[in-house]
Amino acid sequence: MKKRALLISASASIFALALVLNCGDKNESKKEAAAPTTASAAPALTPELEQGKEIFAANCASCHGEKGAGDGLAAANLNPKPRNYKAPAKEWKNGPTEAGILKTLNNGIPGGTMVAFKYLGDEKLKLVAKYVIYLNQN
Repeated sequence: MKKRALLISASASIFALALVLNCGDKNESKKEAAAPTTASAAPALTPELEQGKEIFAANCASCHGEKGAGDGLAAANLNPKPRNYKAPAKEWKNGPTEAGILKTLNNGIPGGTMVAFKYLGDEKLKLVAKYVIYLNQN
């Protein structure tokens, strides 16, 4: 009988210990584990980059994709495929600089599927160019 009481007591103690160890906010530990990854996220956009992003979304994302990977909805039907902004500089026709991007935006790529966007005006094109540089670097 004493063995049985000891066994029940030990079982109850182990069960209580298991409950104590498993209680608590599980989401809190997940948040702590996820915290370091948010530190490596891309920096917040400046107001100028936010404007460029809006213009990009309205005029460029259909071909180049939301993140500039060349995977927009229209990309499947284009040959050559739209520029992936993460591509090495040597693959860019006019280079991944503001001047090179502005040249492409103003003139398009002759013989390619990239059309000119000169009608947007210099101010908007500069905002888009800066956003494209941001996409290239982040």
